[in-house]
Amino acid sequence: MSRKGRLLGVAFAVFALVCLVATYDYSKGRIPETRSALVADVLAVSGGRECARDATDIVSRYIPIGTGRAEAERILTEVTIDPPRPWFWTPAVENSTVSQGASIEALHTIKATAFGSNLLRIYLGFEEGKVKRVAAEVVCHFG
Repeated sequence: MSRKGRLLGVAFAVFALVCLVATYDYSKGRIPETRSALVADVLAVSGGRECARDATDIVSRYIPIGTGRAEAERILTEVTIDPPRPWFWTPAVENSTVSQGASIEALHTIKATAFGSNLLRIYLGFEEGKVKRVAAEVVCHFG
């Protein structure tokens, strides 16, 4: 009888260890690879861990006031990541750009975990075809 109890205890311990490793991998996510210097700088400052973090100063270095609209849109298209390839979950990557008259709002995934993703929200306001206002923040999206 004690042999069955010991076997059951070992099986439970192995199960608990697997669950611990899986939960750690699931929640930690991985720093994504990116060819975008803007994303790399945002991740270097925050590690992608902070929600509602202002990133305007970083985005302003790449899209300064006075940048032409076409150049700003080109820079926004380069804000991409190569999502991590975890072994048991598929990361959701959201990328969208909405242009409404004299403004552009872009939302790009900068870090993906199984519990959600961190997005870089960028708002650009234009006047006479040039950037007049820049605002950016790191936003967490759970689900």
